[in-house]
Amino acid sequence: MNHRTLSFAGLLLLLALLIGCENTVEPDNATLRLNLASERFRTSRSLLPTPQDMTIATVRITGTGPKGQTVDVQSADQVVEIGNLAIGTWKLHAVGSNSKGTALVSGDVTTLLSSVTNEATLELTQLVGEGTMSIELSWDPDQVASDVRLEAQLFHQSGSPVDLEVGALNKTDGTVALAKTLPAGSYYLKLQLFSQEVLVSGASQSLRILDGVTSDGSIELIIGDLSTAYTIMVVNNTMLPIEGSIVFSPLQAKAGDEVTLTYTPSNLPEGIGINDLQIDWYCEGILVQASQAAYTSIPLAGVHRYDVIVNHDRLGSLGSSTILLDMPR
Repeated sequence: MNHRTLSFAGLLLLLALLIGCENTVEPDNATLRLNLASERFRTSRSLLPTPQDMTIATVRITGTGPKGQTVDVQSADQVVEIGNLAIGTWKLHAVGSNSKGTALVSGDVTTLLSSVTNEATLELTQLVGEGTMSIELSWDPDQVASDVRLEAQLFHQSGSPVDLEVGALNKTDGTVALAKTLPAGSYYLKLQLFSQEVLVSGASQSLRILDGVTSDGSIELIIGDLSTAYTIMVVNNTMLPIEGSIVFSPLQAKAGDEVTLTYTPSNLPEGIGINDLQIDWYCEGILVQASQAAYTSIPLAGVHRYDVIVNHDRLGSLGSSTILLDMPR
């Protein structure tokens, strides 16, 4: 029996119900053979668990059948055989967990075990449990007025808003903590910092929540200033499976020039192209363009933060990348 590590997105349990018969009379018992297969699911750093935490290592299968019979099997093997099961209807439940025993996904199926019905599919599509988001935000307190305030919005991968309360700001140090317990899943966070009712900084960030795990990190809200030199700094803030980079042109932009930013994904799985992605552009936390891989504008003088939020229909695909653009006076 070959062993291999199980992984996450689209995990399928192919249940081949192998029944041996010596004659035309159906027996009372049969052998249940489980074939386990799935794609690999990857993730990255910061605000996210480690790749090991995101990878399914074992699957536990439990179920009930005729005559009160039950089954409870846990294995990292690709094929599991369970003998001497009663013929009839079985209700099966499976949970995939990582190497630490943290449950990641689950699924259910009801199937008839007989000499005629010998195959069923169990899809693991439900994320399990809840975890905690814990993010420390910071900014330069010398660059804002005493009325500085923060607006924070949290969204599920589906786009639905999630209630999020912003605590009291430490205006002396320029910090605030955001914390919330959330159901397991993918989310993105939209931040906007105001001083004297003027937007001075913002950011958009993706994050992933696992059962019983704290997804923590820090975000610095940079307040742009005017500069006579043209420099650019690329900040890789990729959070989830879809990673990428942002390039700009022209390379030697002057004040008043039109600048084009282009996003390119770098780790798309086979069969998925850039046209399959939802790519949205944010500037200082404000949505400036949706569903495009490139964004063109004439930036004002100063430092501007551009965030790309990237999403695909596949579970857990939400990611983000960031670039800081410093335009000369």
